[in-house]
Amino acid sequence: LRCRLYSRSCRRPQQVEMLTRCAGTDYGSLRFPIAESLLQDAPLQPYIHDCEVIVHEGQHTYYYCVFFKRHCRLQTNALLSSIGSEFRGDVVVMRIGTRTRSVVNMRARDVVITDYIIPR
Repeated sequence: LRCRLYSRSCRRPQQVEMLTRCAGTDYGSLRFPIAESLLQDAPLQPYIHDCEVIVHEGQHTYYYCVFFKRHCRLQTNALLSSIGSEFRGDVVVMRIGTRTRSVVNMRARDVVITDYIIPR
């Protein structure tokens, strides 16, 4: 499934594909992302944090799942570090569907929204 990667080794965020596992064979079955396939430095930081972000835009509500690694010994992420604060690690954002409450492909509008919410 398509997701948004904010990697410390790239100058800009990238649209990449993440591996997922399906709970069943039918179309509406739950999908479970394998974030380890995109986030680096497993020996240094094996744990991956995750959280859900809800964005309200007018009458629309968007749900996103954010996976990230953050550790003092990871390299600084220039994309996410701002003046006065430093983020060390990588971030991956996936869209959560409204009906299935499972991860789904990101659309063009989702890229704009995630680029807006991640630095905050």
